[in-house]
Amino acid sequence: MAGPRLETCILLAGGLVPSPPAKLTHRMTLELWLTSQETVFGRWCDVLDHLSLQAGIGRPAIKVVHSGPPYEPTHALSDERFEVRTMIEPEEFRGPAGVLRDVTRKNDPDSIILVAEAARYIAGSLVHLVQDWNEFEPDILISRSPDGAPAGIMLIRCSALENVPDAGYMDIKEQWLPRCIEEGLNVRTSTTLNFMPFPLRTREQFLSASAVAVGQSCPINDSPPVLGPLRPLTRTLDKSRIAEDARVARDAVVADAVVMPGAKIGAGAIVVRSIICPGAVVPAGAVVVDDVVPAQ
Repeated sequence: MAGPRLETCILLAGGLVPSPPAKLTHRMTLELWLTSQETVFGRWCDVLDHLSLQAGIGRPAIKVVHSGPPYEPTHALSDERFEVRTMIEPEEFRGPAGVLRDVTRKNDPDSIILVAEAARYIAGSLVHLVQDWNEFEPDILISRSPDGAPAGIMLIRCSALENVPDAGYMDIKEQWLPRCIEEGLNVRTSTTLNFMPFPLRTREQFLSASAVAVGQSCPINDSPPVLGPLRPLTRTLDKSRIAEDARVARDAVVADAVVMPGAKIGAGAIVVRSIICPGAVVPAGAVVVDDVVPAQ
């Protein structure tokens, strides 16, 4: 299957209001570890790699666009399979449509870009999205969940962004898309038949996505469409997600939690339904329930 040649994948990692996990962890969601093996960014790279191999779209460059301090990357995002560029939104208060216009201004108008909310865990493959693009060849293809909710992923022909003003704020859903429809652009939707785009904007959502990533039952489907082989991360019955280099005391209790690289959990501590960030410390005897522990 030969699909459209994707020039760029743009991961929108900014916004006027940071998500609760970003505030609590002091990190971009892309840098957080869903499993002991993989960050959210690593997952995006796996999904794009699978798409490039299966759909004949080429290997797009990845642009991660963020709002700048204090929610900028703590280290360079990279993957040997892709050219990755991390950049601050060119102008303040431009809105997501304005940001897309600014960062694609030098693109060929006929080039195709994949745009996605960075704070998503993609369980499954995006191949069906490309199949729908091949069938309809629209100007804009919006992925949506079976219930009709936007899935946070779009394929866009760059010429569709030419109606975005050079200055000022423009939202995608409320402002830009209605303008595109009024101007007669071919705007279509694609239902997510073979992937699930888990949002990662709350602690509960992050823990749910992490559970799916290690092979636990999907909350919606008993056969979770997880890309590639399942990779159990621990030998514990509750399948807690504990990084290999995290230090967890023998008598500590960890249940339905994500313990990221470099974290330490002291003797007798109890950690339940929580996120323990890279380098964070849970003191001996502490009780952490329904919480996020950042590095100090």
